[in-house]
Amino acid sequence: MSESPTDPGARAWSCDRFEIDAVAVCDMPRIAVFEHLRSAMDDGRQVALGFCNANMLLKALCSASYAAALKKLVLLNDGVGLDLCSLLFRGRSFRENLNGTDLVPALLGGETRERTLFLLGARPGVAEAAARNIALRYPQHRVVGTRHGYFAAGEVETVIAEINAVAPDILLVALGNPDQETFIAENAHRIDARILMGVGALIDYTAGIAVRAPAPVRLLRLEWLYRLMREPRRLGRRYTVELGLFLGLIVRLRIAALVRGRTIVAAGEATSPAP
Repeated sequence: MSESPTDPGARAWSCDRFEIDAVAVCDMPRIAVFEHLRSAMDDGRQVALGFCNANMLLKALCSASYAAALKKLVLLNDGVGLDLCSLLFRGRSFRENLNGTDLVPALLGGETRERTLFLLGARPGVAEAAARNIALRYPQHRVVGTRHGYFAAGEVETVIAEINAVAPDILLVALGNPDQETFIAENAHRIDARILMGVGALIDYTAGIAVRAPAPVRLLRLEWLYRLMREPRRLGRRYTVELGLFLGLIVRLRIAALVRGRTIVAAGEATSPAP
């Protein structure tokens, strides 16, 4: 099956899928993800990729239009919230945590063949700083274009023209969710790039203007707490109120699924012929 963004998201890849309501998330090891991406770049096919965390899933479960946009992307699991959700529904967590902040550097570091990148997002000047650091860390690759993320709806055509002028192998879109996934879903078919990824704060991290949690904190799956402590005003609602809403919503969905299951079984028993 072609791995184009017009395919129904995770169904475009042969992977174990975790599905909740209208959202499907691929459950696969990192090495398999790299194989898919490398193959798409080598063969000239397009893959639109998103990293689904608890906040993103909550927004999709509450917005039919956002959920519809995500169907056009291959979604990978990001964070402990998705693991909790998977445990509740499937009795097991995801194979690996595939957040874009770790996956993209690992992909670039493991690629010996030259790949070209376009960085779209963050405040003015930040993408350029990130490009300079990418040149230092991954000299085998080239950043062929940058554009800040503060553009109006009327400028989308100009942004797409800038990207298409250099036709990058990899387009990193850092507009925050839901904007970055919506941008990719709506425009991927008009963008001349092989891999399109919604990467959140990755450009900020790469530029050095944002600081990641220390490795031991990330190992304990507590990076969200570290971020909350550093930016309580910006992230306070996300990691308190919205986290509570997320947990409440997935519990209600799980209860509803169990009730539906019992109803189906009961109906089946009621219509079974007598021995």
